[in-house]
Amino acid sequence: MSREQVLERIRAALGDVPARADEAAGLPTLPTPQVFADPVGMFVERSRQLSMTAEIVASMDDAAAHAAAWCAGRAARRVAVWSSADLQSVVDRIRAAGVEILVPGSPLDALASADIGITGAEWGIAETATLVLSTDPGRPRLTSLLPPAHMAILRADRILADLPALFARCGALPSALTLVTGPSRSADIGFVPVLGAHGPMAVAVFVIAN
Repeated sequence: MSREQVLERIRAALGDVPARADEAAGLPTLPTPQVFADPVGMFVERSRQLSMTAEIVASMDDAAAHAAAWCAGRAARRVAVWSSADLQSVVDRIRAAGVEILVPGSPLDALASADIGITGAEWGIAETATLVLSTDPGRPRLTSLLPPAHMAILRADRILADLPALFARCGALPSALTLVTGPSRSADIGFVPVLGAHGPMAVAVFVIAN
């Protein structure tokens, strides 16, 4: 069957359905974003189903306290962080506990020895418990990918329902957009699931309600 025959069948099946503006302009069509009653609750619940540590906290100070406790629970001695004013209270709390802080631009061998990478998150996707991380010189990808554990701080008002909602909101895309859904998993060899094959073995996210 030729391409034109396939398209003709699709047109016949659609009948009189009016074309969307993006279709009329010849642009790719995205599904309509879903609407969930409690996207924040769904994000946290599905994060936990994916073996992530996920908690809703009241403020950045509470997030800093939870972050310090999570680092202490993992006996972290060296932590890589993004250069972000939003994370400063978290970084200060962890540094006060005697943990070494590695900022963007630190030597690669030092980053490779970091116990945890700490980042913010541009968005969260409730449907899949996905963290969306933008990239720039102060927010390198290695912070979330290289250490064996990753912690993210996310504002509740940045949690969207699904991927169509993300692409409807994010505007111009950065040079790299990293989507993180739970700890790294792979079953490439013998269909045996292995954690940490391509990234962190543990992921924690603290969602700030305010």
